[in-house]
Amino acid sequence: MGDYRSHAHSVSLCKYHFVWCSKYRHGMLELVRDELAELFQGTAEQFGHEIVSVEIATDHVHLFVEADPKWSPAEIAKQFKGCSSRMILKRHAEIKQQYFWGSGLWKDGYYVGTTGAVSEDVVRRYIEETEH
Repeated sequence: MGDYRSHAHSVSLCKYHFVWCSKYRHGMLELVRDELAELFQGTAEQFGHEIVSVEIATDHVHLFVEADPKWSPAEIAKQFKGCSSRMILKRHAEIKQQYFWGSGLWKDGYYVGTTGAVSEDVVRRYIEETEH
């Protein structure tokens, strides 16, 4: 079955593309790029996710992750954003003081999109044209 994950009573293929920005769009993520990548990897391992791809730009992050269906996209975003924000601001007081005088490394919102092995049109045709 390739990329599919097998569970006790189900089979899944849940891949999500997340994008989120640093608070106030401060272009300072290059200062902690390697550390963020390590924190994201640690978070993935902790929650059983697999990072397919990650890009850390100066003021935003693209994260492509495969996860079990027990995690909602909102929970996954919270896991990655929360863990990384806490650790970066704890380890780098100078960054918090200079860029984030309030709290949090990340803006509140994020983008999430799903990907899959078949297109929306294929699923629609299958449901509408197949006798069940």
